[in-house]
Amino acid sequence: MRLHTILGTVLTTAAAALLALAVALPAPAGANVTRSVAAKCHVLSAAKIPFAALEASYRKLTGLPANTRLSKTQPQRYGECGGTHYAFALLVVATGVKLTYRQQVAQQDHSPVWVQKPGGQWVDEGIDEPCNLAPASLINLWKVGVTCR
Repeated sequence: MRLHTILGTVLTTAAAALLALAVALPAPAGANVTRSVAAKCHVLSAAKIPFAALEASYRKLTGLPANTRLSKTQPQRYGECGGTHYAFALLVVATGVKLTYRQQVAQQDHSPVWVQKPGGQWVDEGIDEPCNLAPASLINLWKVGVTCR
C-alpha cells in the first residue's frame, strides 16, 4: 500500500512538472501566435487601410505588373491588436483583365486578411479560416460574417 502512495505522488509531481514545462515553452514553429488573447484589439477606420502597401504586396505575391488594374471588394475592415495591424480587404483583378495561367494560379492563394507586425511589411496570410489568421476578438468586432471562438 505504501508503494502505491509513493508512485501516486511521483506520477502527480511528474504530471505537474510536464504541464509547467509545456506552458513555459515557446510556441512551436508555424504556430499562429498572432491570436494572443492578451492583446487588446481596436477597430480602426477602413478609410485608413494602406491600399498602396497592400497592392505592392499583392503584386509581389502574384507577379502582376504595375499596369494591371486591380479592384477592391467589400467588406473592408482595419484594426490593431498589441501593435500589430490587420486589414480585411480583398484585391482582385479588374473586370476584363486577361491573366496568364501562372498569374491565375498565384491568385488562388490570396486571402482577404493582411498582417503588418511592428516595423514590418504587409503580408497576405494566405488561404485559411479568418479565425486562424487574425485574433478572434478582432474578427468578431469586424462583423465580416464569421464568428470566432
